[in-house]
Amino acid sequence: MVAHFHVDTDFLVYALATTGPERMRLRAIAATDAILEMSAIAWYEFCRGPRTPEQVAVARALFGEGGILPFTEEMAEVAAEQFRQLGSPRKRAADIAIAISALHRDAVLLTRNVRDFSGVEGLRVEKPREA
Repeated sequence: MVAHFHVDTDFLVYALATTGPERMRLRAIAATDAILEMSAIAWYEFCRGPRTPEQVAVARALFGEGGILPFTEEMAEVAAEQFRQLGSPRKRAADIAIAISALHRDAVLLTRNVRDFSGVEGLRVEKPREA
């Protein structure tokens, strides 16, 4: 079975900007046949910046053709229900949508902020380990 990963915005920012554990994890994944994706919502968060055109181009190349996934009507409905169930503040709305995108693809969500995704049942989250 091929591993499947979904990247959160903060993870991608650190992977591209530092030589820390995020970059090492992303390189390790890229060296395998694992699937690496990002939701359009997380991509929006990344692109709104501040980012240079070069940073956006490097990030885009990581995901290849079709690696930035649309947020569908079905996903929106599931995310809205999850938001209501969690009684979440509005600042978590995008995080819940990103979590549902990862769940929809049965992917592990790579993030630096595990707490942002707490309470989303069934979501598998991985935080990079310090070397």
